[in-house]
Amino acid sequence: MHDGHRGGPPRRWHLAWLTFVFVSGPLASAGHAAQGAVTVPPGTVTLSLVGTTDLHGRVLPDNGRGGVALLGGYMHNLRAARDQDGGAVLLLDAGDTFEGGIESNISEGALVIDAYNALGYTALAVGNHEFDYGALDEVPAHGAATDMRGALKAAAARADFPFLAANLIDEHSGHTVSWPNVRPSTLVHAAGVRVGIIGVMTYDALEKTLAAHVHGLATAPLASTVTREARRLRHHGAEVIVVVAHAGGWCGRFEDAPGDISSCDDDSEIFQLARQLPPRLVDAIVAGHTHAAVAHEVAGIPIVQAYSRGEAFARVDLHVAPGIGVVSTRIFRPQPLCTGLDQANGCAAGGSPPARYEDAPVTSDASITAAMQPELARVDRWRQVDLGVRLARPLVRARGDWESPLGNAFAEAFLSAAPDAEVAVGMGARAGGLRRDLPSGPLTQGTLYDVFPFDNRIVTLQMTSAELAAVFERLLVRGRRGVPGVSGMRVQVTCTGNHPQVTLLRTTGTPIDPRARLAVASTDFFATRARFGSASMPRSEVLGAAPLVRDVVAAWFTGKHGLLQDAALSSPPRWELPVNAPCVIAR
Repeated sequence: MHDGHRGGPPRRWHLAWLTFVFVSGPLASAGHAAQGAVTVPPGTVTLSLVGTTDLHGRVLPDNGRGGVALLGGYMHNLRAARDQDGGAVLLLDAGDTFEGGIESNISEGALVIDAYNALGYTALAVGNHEFDYGALDEVPAHGAATDMRGALKAAAARADFPFLAANLIDEHSGHTVSWPNVRPSTLVHAAGVRVGIIGVMTYDALEKTLAAHVHGLATAPLASTVTREARRLRHHGAEVIVVVAHAGGWCGRFEDAPGDISSCDDDSEIFQLARQLPPRLVDAIVAGHTHAAVAHEVAGIPIVQAYSRGEAFARVDLHVAPGIGVVSTRIFRPQPLCTGLDQANGCAAGGSPPARYEDAPVTSDASITAAMQPELARVDRWRQVDLGVRLARPLVRARGDWESPLGNAFAEAFLSAAPDAEVAVGMGARAGGLRRDLPSGPLTQGTLYDVFPFDNRIVTLQMTSAELAAVFERLLVRGRRGVPGVSGMRVQVTCTGNHPQVTLLRTTGTPIDPRARLAVASTDFFATRARFGSASMPRSEVLGAAPLVRDVVAAWFTGKHGLLQDAALSSPPRWELPVNAPCVIAR
């Protein structure tokens, strides 16, 4: 039993053990882990902590790099090495795991969970994008309240490993959330060592996803949460404490000693956390969220993080004396996932000698691919569903990098789905907006999904014409390229010096009285992020029954039937913008 501080020898004894080991082993190349002369302290057990993060659903390889099956090959070699010396591998993920890859999105993360189960993950920290899917798509609302965390809970229930969220608070109860297979921490046994693993997320995680999906939740401070949970785990017998954090840092060099953080963002959230923790309470941190890399030591704690989208993994080895705790550590540079190597030992695709790891060639693990196959087949069937419409020509996202014909079409669909609305605001070709053009030819669920893969819902807001005009003015001032599609109105922009002034017009060209109240159909994302002032968002239970954007747009296209000729695909300009005007930066 322990009193909350890391069990271990006096400091002078601890330093004596370090004379037997190199604290850090940088990678020699993309294909080789550091395999130099390293003497493991006698009587210790080696625990290899492997960290992945921000996969964002990228389960398949890309040009000879990445992919979960290839990760399985690397893990096979590492586990074989630990089997030989009596150690163990703990495979940990720091969150933002599902949203992004189309196959993962359509399966609402089930595809990734199946792969992670086969890979033998130990635990996963919940990140901000784990909330993006909202309610389960397969569960119809039928007018009843819908669980806007349904997809996340279903993913957790499907997993053979726990989801960890120690600082995610239910505002109603004031306690940490308690969902099936979602908990603050876990205590596992690895090679005879009791390891406590705590999961936390960045302090502003809930501001980085759809508000309707996280309504009623809050985040607690990282340092106090980790301290409290680590001490609780120590009290229950944990000899080693590991934090898996969807919070991270950034470093530019990895060849220096791990304590040299001169190439790093010294003020990063994960570094601040390490410095705020009681000394020797936490043994290692696996980080994420920033899509960057760390392989360094801060305040005596090794911190590892390996980029994003499945291109690499992080690793730190802990040498543990049973009954005493961690006596030394070895930090590795981020390890790229390569199918083969070029002459400079960098990643290469096809025909190259295979990458090597732990002195053995790396072979993709076919069992991981097989585990994903049922969901891949289901996703493929869904994508091939024909909507009964053929486009005579592509429907493009942007006209001259400004107004979006495709965005206007989406706005038309929104208006048709909201009978009480007078006008609609869609999306444009901007970040978080429409991702690609609609190609000519048959329109399928898959091609439409590729345009807008997000789980946004359609809402109707009550606001004045002046309030909506102010929203558009803020969008123009920010200088983003493009404007949102609109329907049921026209938008006239003039300049007063460097400031844009927006006037809303009826489709006939008649100005709309600024005091007039409008019912505006739009997305929940637009509603919550535009800060409408007096406009009110629907309650979460109402949002749960609101239609998804992709369903509304699919129904709109399906209702047109047959071949859509040029005339049906064209729309007159709905934004009247001054030419070469200083107030319209984005143009």
